Amino acid sequence: MGCAILKYARARKGRLNLYTLGTAEGTMARVIAELGNGRVETLSCSPNIENLRNFYAYGVPPHAMFFHGPFHHLTPEKVQQDEKLKTFANGFDIIVEDTTFQMYSPNRFDQIRFVSQHLKSKGLFIFVEKFRHEDDEEYRRRERQKDHGFKARFFSSADIRAKEETVLTRMNRSEVTLIEIAETMRRFFKHSFVTWNSGNFYTLVSSNSAENLDLFLSKLCPAAIPAEYAYADLPYRLYEATGESG
Repeated sequence: MGCAILKYARARKGRLNLYTLGTAEGTMARVIAELGNGRVETLSCSPNIENLRNFYAYGVPPHAMFFHGPFHHLTPEKVQQDEKLKTFANGFDIIVEDTTFQMYSPNRFDQIRFVSQHLKSKGLFIFVEKFRHEDDEEYRRRERQKDHGFKARFFSSADIRAKEETVLTRMNRSEVTLIEIAETMRRFFKHSFVTWNSGNFYTLVSSNSAENLDLFLSKLCPAAIPAEYAYADLPYRLYEATGESG
């Protein structure tokens, strides 16, 4: 994804503003900003002080900023009033939400509505989320595949159980299905594509600009995911395009 964002930025005129929420210490945003050589300005956010410290561990990264707080504290007024954040006052060309919404609630409508205040009219909103499946057994089967076929290579059984108890239980309660997210998305975006899948995780790219969305899709490279973890032929439209677009 980061490579596609950088290629997309280079293919367009002017500076690109990127906002990532849920990306911990903002590693991807910092790398894109540095490699962009001024073509990309990035903002990352997290409520965890450890992520703030890691973000600035080696000094102030070029063309990259960090907002210490949850995403719902970053209001348009906050951006306008903060001297450093003012550089993003005109909005973002790309917003990336990485498994953040599901840590708070299943209310995707209000979450998307709030964050979309920062998105330019023809911008791209990228979602990386874990989705519930209509078939509970299929959902659990994919989870077992991930835990025993992948995680077990790097973590002990005790570590896997501990994460499930401390993090995943809360996260699972706030997951939605692809059908539910599609119904919500179409209220905000004319176009939405599924571009990546691994088990119960999917990446969605949405926009009101078919031109910008097509340009971004053209910059994506094939995902390095073992075939047995992929459950869809990608990319595909999440729903039929609605209305006119630019």
